[in-house]
Amino acid sequence: MQLSSFTFHYKVVCTLALGAGFVLLSACQDDKSADPACSTPATIRDLTGLDGCRFVLELSSGKRLEPAGEAWTAYTPHDGEKVYIAYTDDPRASICMVGQTVKIVCIRAR
Repeated sequence: MQLSSFTFHYKVVCTLALGAGFVLLSACQDDKSADPACSTPATIRDLTGLDGCRFVLELSSGKRLEPAGEAWTAYTPHDGEKVYIAYTDDPRASICMVGQTVKIVCIRAR
């Protein structure tokens, strides 16, 4: 009797653990699988003259973004170039300190 009770409880615990694991794993999304809107207009600005700065993105509101991420690294920026972007907040230390630090998930020329 004890063995079958133990087996039953063991199966219940294993089933619950597997179910919880599945839910947690299915909640994770890879940035590459997301379909970003890539519709935020921005202008690339070369701030090389400022200490610790290079290229930043300037939104139509005047807000500046300090970009990072694979999409940004793969893109060749040019001063004054108009682009569409999608980004997520990416809090990190910055030497430039002229804007919000972000991860670019999509960038394309306008």
